[in-house]
Amino acid sequence: MQVPYTNTGARPVTLDLAVEKVTGNDGSAVRSQVARLVQRTVTVPPGATVTVPLALDPAARLERSQYGDVTGRIVATADGVRVSTPFSLYVEPQTVTLRVKLDRAGRPAAGPSSLDVIGTDDATGERRFNDGSADQVYRVRPGAYFLSAFVATPDAGEGDDRLIDSLTYLGRPQVEVKKDTTVVLDAREAGRLAIEADKPVEARNTTLGFARSWDDVWLHAGTAMGGRTIRSYYSSVEGRAKDGEFEFGSYWRAAAPLPSALKGAGGPVLHPITASTGSDNLDGNGSAPLVDAGAGTPEELAAVAAKDAVVLVRATDGALHEVARNALAAGAEAVLAHRDAPGRWVAFTGYAGGALPVLAVEAAEGKALLGRLAAGKVTLSWKATAKSPYVYSLAFPETGEVKGGHTYRVRDRELGQVESAYHSMGVAADFVDLAGAYRPIGSAVYFGGIETVATPGRRTEFYTAGDTAWDQMLSSSFPWGEFMVGEQRTYTKGQKSSASWYDGVTGPVAPRDGTGKEALAAERQGNLIGFAPAMWGDGRHAAQPGSFGDICNLRLRRDGEVIGESWYPFGVFEVPAEAGRYELTQTIEKIGPPARTWQRSTSVRTTWGFTSELDASAYSKGLPVLFPRYAAALDGMKTVAAADGQSIGLSATGHAGYGPGALKSAKLSYSYDGENWTEAKVSERAGRWTAVVDHAGASGKQVSLKVELTDANGASVAQTVVRAYDVR
Repeated sequence: MQVPYTNTGARPVTLDLAVEKVTGNDGSAVRSQVARLVQRTVTVPPGATVTVPLALDPAARLERSQYGDVTGRIVATADGVRVSTPFSLYVEPQTVTLRVKLDRAGRPAAGPSSLDVIGTDDATGERRFNDGSADQVYRVRPGAYFLSAFVATPDAGEGDDRLIDSLTYLGRPQVEVKKDTTVVLDAREAGRLAIEADKPVEARNTTLGFARSWDDVWLHAGTAMGGRTIRSYYSSVEGRAKDGEFEFGSYWRAAAPLPSALKGAGGPVLHPITASTGSDNLDGNGSAPLVDAGAGTPEELAAVAAKDAVVLVRATDGALHEVARNALAAGAEAVLAHRDAPGRWVAFTGYAGGALPVLAVEAAEGKALLGRLAAGKVTLSWKATAKSPYVYSLAFPETGEVKGGHTYRVRDRELGQVESAYHSMGVAADFVDLAGAYRPIGSAVYFGGIETVATPGRRTEFYTAGDTAWDQMLSSSFPWGEFMVGEQRTYTKGQKSSASWYDGVTGPVAPRDGTGKEALAAERQGNLIGFAPAMWGDGRHAAQPGSFGDICNLRLRRDGEVIGESWYPFGVFEVPAEAGRYELTQTIEKIGPPARTWQRSTSVRTTWGFTSELDASAYSKGLPVLFPRYAAALDGMKTVAAADGQSIGLSATGHAGYGPGALKSAKLSYSYDGENWTEAKVSERAGRWTAVVDHAGASGKQVSLKVELTDANGASVAQTVVRAYDVR
């Protein structure tokens, strides 16, 4: 390589030359002379150009991670002047062939099976889906590699609609590749993973996850989520990570078996898959006659004795929502569906369940039942749990090799335990219940199947203790409804606590961070005012708004004049520098399908009052915003007794930018029609404000609330909650 220097001056210039700051592909300093100057000085005559050779030595010794792009600079100095000329070259590394075979049941892995090959020397890698290939071939530089694979094995038989029978993780944390190498990752050599607990359990969701870190900088992690239809999980990890850390883990959500037994008198024993995990399933010990209802049309159901019976229907696909509604209208106990295609399958009646129990059986079992019915009457009996009184969230991280099968046995006394109360929004319904696990190495684990929890209701929840953090999210209407988000926390062995979801009068609150602390909801930056609360919240949680179920608007007034509007529950508004009295009004409402399960706090209108002016010394200043809180004796359906003299405690919370002063005034009114309001008697004692409402003779009526609060700093709030609760 020739480096030219031109002298445009009138006298000769002698340059001192040096090669500096040569770095490899990984950014580290190259210590060998992969690039060197043939001469260290050169004299350039006036008006001339002289070239200086830069010798390149591709055989120079480089670290494994330095091969690839190598950069540096040639520095020429004369009379205190420095001229820097950058250069770049590509040093091709030696490459070898790495051949990886993914195998399951003696055949190449197919379906969603995937393979990651990660070079830990240079932080490069690739993920490929095997798709039935005999092997995956890579041209790689010699060095250290992390191999990680998930192998999904479908049910026996043919067809693209087969369910996954088993899921396997195969890991090699560090493989030194020095020459052409073949690695076989064989799922048949993996050990089976299972769980046992003090109480009867079945896995509702299972996730296999891995994480590999190195150089204190890099992390490669991944998960494969399996629902309740996957029957087996396996793992195999060979070798250890010499540079950095490696972790494999299996994560489980388990609860009482939905149907633990379903059979006909005299046979056959059935192996159903329920359409949901919700309260619409069979419950307890029971029995009912079985009748053949054809395709489950209203006419076919009317032609058989469907009332109080389990109706056997032939399905053409998995969508059985309408069939379930037809069967409910006919008075049936449950729907047992079969189809002509062989193999296991799953019916669908909605994310949170359907009108009544729906169970799917394989074609062979459906055919056997039809044969029994042709010969005479058939009675089905079952043992089942529709609303599991407990749920386990379990994590089993492994940092070393994983060989052979392993049954993880947990004891309730060694787990964290939470007694949770779940309140409805006025309609008994199943709320979608999602959980997440978080590991110190940096990986986050979620679960793929839809789980639900019955509201109103109570449940005991067990969590693996230790350094795995857990959180939970609930939605009253998936996929369009809000998600109420819980804090992320760890548990110690034997730790007991309680939680309450959707309790009290629901309305806007300050958002919360991952630890459950109130976050910033309103601030002023210069001449900009920003407002971003959580649309909905309960006593300890804040919700993310729904996509098509939550509507809202926001309006800002200054000294009575409208100066800004937004069609969102949040907004940023430009305001004058001078002091002024502001009123920020937000209206929120539930509409559409999410409103079917949201029959409390159907609409909330809140007006916040505060004074603000420019503070040139502060980049950000929290605004004095109050969020009303109501302490009423509501049951799980958000109703109160039809009695007089019932107390409602009144208080206000703030946000990360403002701690409320003591309340100086409080008013509360209530109405049954939204037009005629009764002012409640409000009293204060030792800083606690209480309103007294009378509901004698009001059974069946809907109650809206109107509150006005002012704190010692002059911050005020006025809020109207439509249908805050009902009178039972």
